[in-house]
Amino acid sequence: MSTKQFISAEAHLNKLGITEQQALNLIVEYLDRPDVIYTAARQNGITNAMLSEITQVPIDTITQYFAIAGFDSIELDYTSLLINFDLGDFEDLVGFNENSGVLSNAALSEAVRPLLNTPVTYDFTFSPIYDHIQPIDGIYDAEELGVGHLSDVPATDESVESLFYGSLINMFSVLDTTELNEIKTFPKDTDPDGFQALLTDTLEDNSIPVERTDQQLFDLVTNEAADIIDLFWENDFVGVLDHSYLGVAVA
Repeated sequence: MSTKQFISAEAHLNKLGITEQQALNLIVEYLDRPDVIYTAARQNGITNAMLSEITQVPIDTITQYFAIAGFDSIELDYTSLLINFDLGDFEDLVGFNENSGVLSNAALSEAVRPLLNTPVTYDFTFSPIYDHIQPIDGIYDAEELGVGHLSDVPATDESVESLFYGSLINMFSVLDTTELNEIKTFPKDTDPDGFQALLTDTLEDNSIPVERTDQQLFDLVTNEAADIIDLFWENDFVGVLDHSYLGVAVA
């Protein structure tokens, strides 16, 4: 699984008003209570890599420590609003939706809501889930969003919604009809590794935009957005793009 980390443990803890030494003292104090440490880390967005920085203990040892207690430490790396995996060269596909008309955020939102299994979930999809992601300072940074080139983004649901739709539009603008048909007919449930490889290969070939009308993009984006949001609420991932083709390609 490809994870990302854009800031150090020290920088992250500084946002919470905690020093590394204070964090280490708490870990040592509750070393025989992995449940307490796990819960505190999950609630405060402290990843496995950050725990390793704080304690100077290898990540593999931390993973084993939690596993013995019945916890999946991978979940500690799901801390970002937008995506929780290292996008690498695909970062360029993530951006704001600056379209108007049928591809505007308002038009897409209106079309997606009735397609959802539970339409009311739409209003909560682009909001922070955990306490450590709060728009107190008025901005989201790269760590909070999960994308390295994004920083000082206005901390609003509308910002995340715009990045969600903008990224889907960018994604469908580089996948041609043949590639999309192959993706949609691939037996992803029985061959998830093959599906991931297919997505990675097709998204890597993104130098030439595909010619599509706004209406064609609208149809693709709205249907995919509804599927992603439904999966978002049915699963444990916390990034709204984690279940997108883009997320699956780099997971």
